[in-house]
Amino acid sequence: MEQLIASGAGATGVAAGGLVGFLVGGPPGAVIGGATGALLQDGVKAAVGHVAERLTTQSERERVGSCMLLAYELIAQRLNGGEELREASFFKRRERKAQRELRSEAEELLEGSFLAARDAYEERKVELIARFYANAAFARDLDSSHLNHILNLAKLLTYRQLVIVGIVGHLDRGTVRAMDFRGSGSLRPATIGVLFEIYQMVGLDLINSTDSSYMLGVADINPSLLQLQGNGAHLFNLLRPDQVPEDDKRFFFDAIA
Repeated sequence: MEQLIASGAGATGVAAGGLVGFLVGGPPGAVIGGATGALLQDGVKAAVGHVAERLTTQSERERVGSCMLLAYELIAQRLNGGEELREASFFKRRERKAQRELRSEAEELLEGSFLAARDAYEERKVELIARFYANAAFARDLDSSHLNHILNLAKLLTYRQLVIVGIVGHLDRGTVRAMDFRGSGSLRPATIGVLFEIYQMVGLDLINSTDSSYMLGVADINPSLLQLQGNGAHLFNLLRPDQVPEDDKRFFFDAIA
């Protein structure tokens, strides 16, 4: 466990003392506090144990360690700000079935988050996955099945698509093209690439048009009318891809301004 934390600290540059204290139950972990915090602590320990044995390379250890460390930091910040974790039942182990105690919903979701981070060859996704779990720990309006679905969507989408979700969620409509691409002739490869990434998310019902018009192909996309819908909004709220560095957003405006 300590090797995993050290790998994450080395990859992120974030001090690991608070997380170490939290996992061993020492004073630095007191920020979590309370009965629900103790359940969260138990779930994190168990999830780390389940995942650690499946990590075979240093890069995998760095990604999972980074995810764990960043998620802890975000949870601690919100608790220090006076927020409370979601209902205790989310973190509590479930009743026995066939003489076997079932893991908590939180523990299952955290293991899924760790495995998503492990497999994130686009390493910039790791921070977004960490935010996902940290925010899920407070998301009282979303049950575990829905959260697992959103996590699978986050795994399916590329880092750039997630950045697009962040941009559309806070879109200044005056900064992008205000008409569709029908009759536009030959388009630059960069523009075509972004349009197809958007169109895939239209097909997943993550993005639609504010005027309710159908987008039957990439040429029907009007950037100034794009908006998030359904799980697109949940991806935005849980992963907060609007908070990525501004340089990571430049491709979008260069392609469809």
